[in-house]
Amino acid sequence: MNMLFYTSKEKEIIERLAKAFPEVKILTADDDDELRKTMPEADILVTSNRVYVPGPAKIIRDFGKKLKWIQFTTSGIDKAVASGLPEGVPVTNAAGFHANRVAEHAMSLLLAVGRHHYDAFAARPKREWIRDEVTPHMLTLEKATMVLIGLGSIGQSIARKAKAFDMRVIGISRGKGPIDNIDEVRPRERLLETLREADVVMLSAVYDQDTHMILNAAGIAALKPRAIIVNIARGLLIDEPAMIAALKANKIHGAGLDVMTVEPLNAESPLWDMPNVVMTAHSAGAGGDKTDPIVNIIADNLVLFKAGKPLNKLVHGPAVAKVPA
Repeated sequence: MNMLFYTSKEKEIIERLAKAFPEVKILTADDDDELRKTMPEADILVTSNRVYVPGPAKIIRDFGKKLKWIQFTTSGIDKAVASGLPEGVPVTNAAGFHANRVAEHAMSLLLAVGRHHYDAFAARPKREWIRDEVTPHMLTLEKATMVLIGLGSIGQSIARKAKAFDMRVIGISRGKGPIDNIDEVRPRERLLETLREADVVMLSAVYDQDTHMILNAAGIAALKPRAIIVNIARGLLIDEPAMIAALKANKIHGAGLDVMTVEPLNAESPLWDMPNVVMTAHSAGAGGDKTDPIVNIIADNLVLFKAGKPLNKLVHGPAVAKVPA
């Protein structure tokens, strides 16, 4: 049984899996040529949404004739889906392993916008003490209403942290409640009316055709003038031009963004210069050691795969992979 890592950057993960599963031959590929050479031998592919782009995707489809299962080391697989996954091959992801750090990042963006940290950062090089200028505009999270779009592991971690700030949390989801730390769960059909109650709109939903621009121009127009948008999921969950227009016109208080519609963000984007926007470079999941959780996710699925049982964290394709003879 051959497991191919594309790419080989996760050396400790590879070493630990090789030690735990000596019967599995581990292959690596770091570029298109290596992928083309090794793909025909692979029963299992371990890869990332960041590198599964159109070029490698075509090689995987064309040369992965033995492929029985793809394991992603990322939660999102939107680039992979757009680039084309092999038909009939089970695909699993690493959902949930970095939920807490993403939730921390989400709350840091929210606090930076609401407490006007960007004004403090701008004043510091000029040696300006701007207390009187800033304090009238600061917001508090106490008793504020967060509308949380997406109630997966990240959304639930955000909700726990929001309750620590004494916020009211309304969740928007296809599922039903009750869910811990969420005061009320409402269906997506009620999103527009719910946005009228929002002091904070927090986006943590998976991006797919159903969530494309789920926060659209009408939803943005429904927000209070002092509402804050925070997005730590995918840029295309928001109608970005409509959000930019609302920010420019001060129709909403501000935005904290870790993701944008196009990444890297175009140098000409007005978001770079907007004083009421705090941005980070799609880095919410960074920090801490991810080796243990990733190894555990892959190892658990490898045991299931060898036994011919349904895989964990299945996001695409059949539930049970065909085990090599």
